[in-house]
Amino acid sequence: MTISRNHRDHALRRGPYRTLRRKPNGSPVRRGLAVVPPVLIALLIALAAVPLVGGVMVLASLTADLPSPQDLAKDPLALSTKVYDRTGAELLYQFEVERREIVTLDDVPEILIEATLAIEDKSFWTTPGVDVLGIARAAYADLTDHPVGQGGASTITQQLVKQRIIGSEYSLQRKIREAILAIQVTRTYSKREILELYFNQIYYGNQAYGVKAASQTYFGKSDLHQLTTAEAALLAGLPQSPSVLDPSKSENLERAEQRRSAVLTQMVATEAITEEEREAAEAEAITVVGPQVTTITAPHFVFQVRDQLTRILGGDESAVTRGGFRVTTTLDLAKQKAAETHVRTRVDALHNRNVWNAGLVSIDPRTGEVLAYVGSVDYYNREDPKVQGEFDVAGLGERQPGSAFKVFNYLTALKKGATAATVVVDARTDFGGKDTGTFRNCVYCPENADLQYHGPVSMRQAIRESRNVPAVKFLHQYSGVEDVIKTANEMGITSEIDPSKIGLSLTLGAKEVKLVDMASAFGVLANMGVRVAPTYVLKVEDPNGRVVWEHKDYEQRRVLDPGIAYIMTDILKDTTRPDRSYIFGNWTTIGRPAALKTGTTDNLKDVYSVGFVPQLVTGIWMGNSNGDLMSSRDFSSAMGPGVLWRDYMKEILADVEPADWERPANVVSASVVLAPGAFGGYGSGMRPSGLSPFASTELFLKGTEPRTVDDWYVPGCPKEDGSTSVGMRIREIGQPVWQPYTQLWIDQAKAGGRSYGRYTWNLVGEEPCPTPSPTPSPTPTPSATPAPTRTPRPTRTPRGSSDPFPTPSVPLPPITFSPTPSPSPSPTPR
Repeated sequence: MTISRNHRDHALRRGPYRTLRRKPNGSPVRRGLAVVPPVLIALLIALAAVPLVGGVMVLASLTADLPSPQDLAKDPLALSTKVYDRTGAELLYQFEVERREIVTLDDVPEILIEATLAIEDKSFWTTPGVDVLGIARAAYADLTDHPVGQGGASTITQQLVKQRIIGSEYSLQRKIREAILAIQVTRTYSKREILELYFNQIYYGNQAYGVKAASQTYFGKSDLHQLTTAEAALLAGLPQSPSVLDPSKSENLERAEQRRSAVLTQMVATEAITEEEREAAEAEAITVVGPQVTTITAPHFVFQVRDQLTRILGGDESAVTRGGFRVTTTLDLAKQKAAETHVRTRVDALHNRNVWNAGLVSIDPRTGEVLAYVGSVDYYNREDPKVQGEFDVAGLGERQPGSAFKVFNYLTALKKGATAATVVVDARTDFGGKDTGTFRNCVYCPENADLQYHGPVSMRQAIRESRNVPAVKFLHQYSGVEDVIKTANEMGITSEIDPSKIGLSLTLGAKEVKLVDMASAFGVLANMGVRVAPTYVLKVEDPNGRVVWEHKDYEQRRVLDPGIAYIMTDILKDTTRPDRSYIFGNWTTIGRPAALKTGTTDNLKDVYSVGFVPQLVTGIWMGNSNGDLMSSRDFSSAMGPGVLWRDYMKEILADVEPADWERPANVVSASVVLAPGAFGGYGSGMRPSGLSPFASTELFLKGTEPRTVDDWYVPGCPKEDGSTSVGMRIREIGQPVWQPYTQLWIDQAKAGGRSYGRYTWNLVGEEPCPTPSPTPSPTPTPSATPAPTRTPRPTRTPRGSSDPFPTPSVPLPPITFSPTPSPSPSPTPR
């Protein structure tokens, strides 16, 4: 959403002095030598030391390009832009070049006006805007090189002209031009208008511009009428030398008291107060609220607000710091505080794994509103290279997402005809086709994290166990690198990805992306295929309270079929269910329907976790800002960002009613040959036959249900007892170059390896059955539902694995038709 250029310009130019008018009897003063008599008198005095002809020539040159007095109120004063949380009650920060709040002259008490005029300009109400003697002193100082003070006695009007029109560079030329303009300003505006502008313009020190900001800064009083006589006198004296007189600094206190005393003395002289009142004020101790410390809540979020606000205002960065806007953001302070606490707590607990930094982003996927945003574990930790706290790793940093990026690959495969039951063979493969099976001469031979390979696995199992080789096979066979990039971009990934440089490693998360983009992209799944771009801003109001931009009627763009989004979400829900995922379930369950995908890069440089419920998506990155590797000892994405995600989501959703996603009309269920349970998923993915030893229910887009009856499970070779075994014939669906690697896995599995306790039936190859014994028993009809007893996977330390799969502590359950509970995982899931 944008605002029109005219609307924006109008909003920016509206200022507190847009109603200033020239006096009813005033008229424009012509430029040049045609000035009123008082000006001539002042100039003649100032130029007394200059020969007459030369003085006239100088006068002509000085007034030739003199600014207009109208410039005094032409540009609005710089006002602070205040940034609030989503309730509009909590101030997060204010962007400003000058801390200022506008007041009217009626807001300024008489005692403060009298104090200011007594010390700055006693004859303010009656003079033409200049101090003639002060100009003469300035001229003398300039011509004789004998300074007599910083420009002589400037009137209030001259001070305004200097700050708003002429500039503060000291010279005789500037002083004369200042005097001319001061007189013209006096003829153009009323004294009350000039005085009001002065009280809002002038600098009082300690980053306070204008008298209201000064009152708040030094005394904590927003109502100026609450100022005491002593406080009013102190404020009135500050503009002369704000940095030297700043009373919040102990070294300035004596000078501040002396200056206050001078003001009070002048107030007696002008009969603004009595001698008794002066003595009472003198006796009042100077008590200030202390030096102003600029605080910022959710700093990295606030800077994202600044960037979005700049775009809203048409790219004008100065408008952010000078425009006086009121910005209501999307930040939920309760969620923000919970996020900051959980990030710090979890990172602190993982220091012994060399984890020192993390980022977290929570977004409402239905509206795109960013509700919590942690850009680093500690914004103020700028010394530790592992933290680099000022750097926003959530919104500016690009880190490898690891397996979390696989989701875009599998979504693309679903769009192009694959299903959740599509099976590929998890066997180590050289996708360049050069290696002979030794894997010493690989062109591209990705490894699974645990260095184990599980043969035929469905898409669901491949995602649930985050297996790398199947992911690459799906990318190669179904998705295609360029189409995966397109899917990722449509869902919200903004990083530029060159397909010619990234290749098949794309699906393993080899390309760096932003955490906020990953959270937003997963929000498309949470929102059942509809993308809403993230926003940090809810509403922007100008200084007059008029709404110039609001987050409503925002674009909602469908980028995924709702059925595809639902099926992928259902698969990712397995990750948070102990009965569906023996690897992740116990680490990430939050007691309600939720979907999650983790990711880990090589050698534990970055770990990711992105998960969601219908109302909220949260992404987490964890690692070290300088790229130091985390320790592989008993550490994984599940126990790092996975546990952080779990604990944070459980807290902030405690009072939110659990909800699940409604199944779209184009999603149906069908029975297929896939092993059930947390360890299941291998099989053919076809319709069950009479020989199929098991079956599971899987989700499909209507019309994509498998129609082929399973022929992977076939009668095997005769047994000694006369029965016939059931064998599994594995077929590689994909490139012929993969087949030798599949056969290598089959051979090793038949020899007793590479099955890891998951397979207890025969693997049928093309070779004939062994020669039968002389008296074989009759071969009965094979049972349709054998339930072979599974043995525990052997304990094995994979070579080079930084994150092995856990070894179950109890024997694996037998394969049956119904899902079976999984054993508790060991402490090192990936």
